[in-house]
Amino acid sequence: MFFTEYKPEKFCREYVEAKISSRQLVMFMSVVLGIKPAMDDWITNDRLAALKKACKKYGLLLEPDIGFIDVDDQSLKDSGGGGTLTTTVARGIQVRNAGAKDMIHVFISRKQESLEAISGNGWYPVVVGDRVVHKPYIDLLKFGYNLGYPTCCVDFFRHYNDWYKYSHLWEVFKNTRSRPSYLCNCFTKDLTYGYIYHIPCSYDCQATKKLAGGLRQAIRAEEPRFVELIDRHLRLPFLIFYETVMYAFEGELKNGKLSYSQVYFLGRDSRGNNYYQNILEKGDSLFVEGRTVFVSKGGKKVGKIEAQTQPNGFAPEYPFLIQFE
Repeated sequence: MFFTEYKPEKFCREYVEAKISSRQLVMFMSVVLGIKPAMDDWITNDRLAALKKACKKYGLLLEPDIGFIDVDDQSLKDSGGGGTLTTTVARGIQVRNAGAKDMIHVFISRKQESLEAISGNGWYPVVVGDRVVHKPYIDLLKFGYNLGYPTCCVDFFRHYNDWYKYSHLWEVFKNTRSRPSYLCNCFTKDLTYGYIYHIPCSYDCQATKKLAGGLRQAIRAEEPRFVELIDRHLRLPFLIFYETVMYAFEGELKNGKLSYSQVYFLGRDSRGNNYYQNILEKGDSLFVEGRTVFVSKGGKKVGKIEAQTQPNGFAPEYPFLIQFE
């Protein structure tokens, strides 16, 4: 079964037990191994002490940032600039005032210098009064560098991570000049099985391949079974609409047509779940033409999905198929 939780046999098992989740396990391993200088993470307040203990065992430093209370509050979206909020919409509180199940944003590093750098640049957009205050450009760049991302990818991200103008993953696809490498697959980053947490500048980015390849070898020496599973996940065929609507398939992509036996919805947008339930789950093959996805089963048309752009131009969908080598 794909996309289930993973508990290490030994290496960094305490991290998964502390979080009761394997999300960002690879990033934690990367910091432990000295490959990634720092990371940021989230954990419920009642599990924070356990995460501190796991960090201490592996010689890591942890610094809590603030608490976040997830909200479905239209007033935030109605704030000046509220429509520019993307995947994190929450009210911030001081850690000492957080409840047991409130999420705590933390920074983790092996070195004090790296910890101080990331904690200074790793803040989220905030609502002050009735206006959203976003990071200055330089803070965004520095945060990417603090996390150990390749310079080329940080620069590309800053240009194309504008959800009103671009579909970022589509721009990366257009910028890919050779066969896409599984080491540059960022689609599974929130689902345990991936070597990178950044969006690369291309799906054949040499700097990303070098970074991810080194991490893969280091993890393989500690948890070979985990690497085997990551590789299997990264080499699945994928259908991408945008960052919060994407799918993985058990199947084969050949000559622009995908034949599949199983589909997994990987995103967070309810629209994407509708695509899954109403059309994709009912088919066994598909292809993309322009901004339309045509789905069939047994050679007969099941339906089609027309890519959408919201009335205000936010998060335009540009579907594409890709399978990494």
